[in-house]
Amino acid sequence: MQLPFLSTEQLVLRPITEKDTAALFSLFSKEEVTRYMDIDAFSNITEATQIITYFRENWEKQEGMRWAITLRGLDELIGTCGFHHWNKTHYKIELGYDLLPAYWGKGIMTEAIGIILQFAFEDLQVNRVEAFVDPVNTASSRLLGRLGFQHEGMLRDAFFEKGKFVDAELYSLLRREYNREAIWQ
Repeated sequence: MQLPFLSTEQLVLRPITEKDTAALFSLFSKEEVTRYMDIDAFSNITEATQIITYFRENWEKQEGMRWAITLRGLDELIGTCGFHHWNKTHYKIELGYDLLPAYWGKGIMTEAIGIILQFAFEDLQVNRVEAFVDPVNTASSRLLGRLGFQHEGMLRDAFFEKGKFVDAELYSLLRREYNREAIWQ
């Protein structure tokens, strides 16, 4: 089973493939992109091929999924979004996303996450979508707020990243809130 293509007015979200290696390397080699992520900025193109394999295997094992974000009419990856830590027993999944800095502040991620939330709630039948955000990543917190996510609290020393323990803010969106609000349409 292949990851489905999803589309919006200005975007096409498609499976990430080997043809995205250079674009993924460009994306993840930028310190401003990986600053709040649990990975270091890429320094070798091999890291891009490894993450493509990881995304594909994650989907094949039905543990998560990641899409390439492209502008409609152009097939160049400008970011990625998707889900990981898919817990089918508890009907929940964790959201992740990133975008080239040149596209920040243009509403692209709001639109991309809106369509994958629809997929999560309607196709995957999850009840809860979670997101963990570095407390100083205010842009990400604002994005989740616009999408209807609720701030649940601060998890102290929640993750060990880049040689140190880091706090994380926990956000969630529940199926009943998605059905009620549908604010991204």
